[in-house]
Amino acid sequence: MVGEPVNVNEFQELAREVLPKMYYDFYAGGAEDQYTLKENVEAFHRIMIRPRILVDVSRIDMSTTVLGYKISAPILIAPTALHKLAHPEGEVATARAAAALKP
Repeated sequence: MVGEPVNVNEFQELAREVLPKMYYDFYAGGAEDQYTLKENVEAFHRIMIRPRILVDVSRIDMSTTVLGYKISAPILIAPTALHKLAHPEGEVATARAAAALKP
């Protein structure tokens, strides 16, 4: 990879390179038979982005509503655990990042 990561797969590859194998496997894996993980990956692959050419992009609004709250972009932090396997500050760093982006 050249430059900064730009998609989930590139971030995953970086994680594979820097984390101990046991930690990477924990984050990359799913529970038991990994059925839900497989279904989530397949659902993500079914999302099609239709390129639109010659469209005015000077004013883009990515906001949406989640559980009745308007958010500026559909990016959320899911409830997860063991962040300290990847960073010494663990969940505290995640909470700080979320608070810093709060509207």
